[in-house]
Amino acid sequence: ARARRYRGAGAALIEDAEAAPISGAEAGMLDELLTLEDTAAAALDRLRTIAAEMPAIATSVDRFARRLGALEARGMDAATLPFAASHGQSTLEYYDGFVFSFHAANPALPPVATGGRYDALTAVLGQGRSIPAVGGVIRPGLVAQLKGTL
Repeated sequence: ARARRYRGAGAALIEDAEAAPISGAEAGMLDELLTLEDTAAAALDRLRTIAAEMPAIATSVDRFARRLGALEARGMDAATLPFAASHGQSTLEYYDGFVFSFHAANPALPPVATGGRYDALTAVLGQGRSIPAVGGVIRPGLVAQLKGTL
């Protein structure tokens, strides 16, 4: 009711504040989703199970399955690739799709490379005109330091 008197982001915030909270079961599913950490293959199996109860993520789960299929077609073993749903939530905020990082065996070192998709950012910067975008960074100094050890 009050939201109709306001326009823009303010109205959306009021509408959100007036909405009923999610149930405990829904909160539990979201927590399970956001804390999922396993191999990519096992994570995909778990995501498919979660998607049966949370249909809103089904399209993203299908996209993830296709991405893993593409990686496997190029020789990567999804059974050994680590997956963490929380990856990038605090360091790669502008990425809105598939994100990745490559690490050396030494856990004390920073990632050798990181990146991902950021299609939504191009829509904001392009004033509504979105273009597919992917980017990343490779740390050449670290690559040189690790040369011959990988």
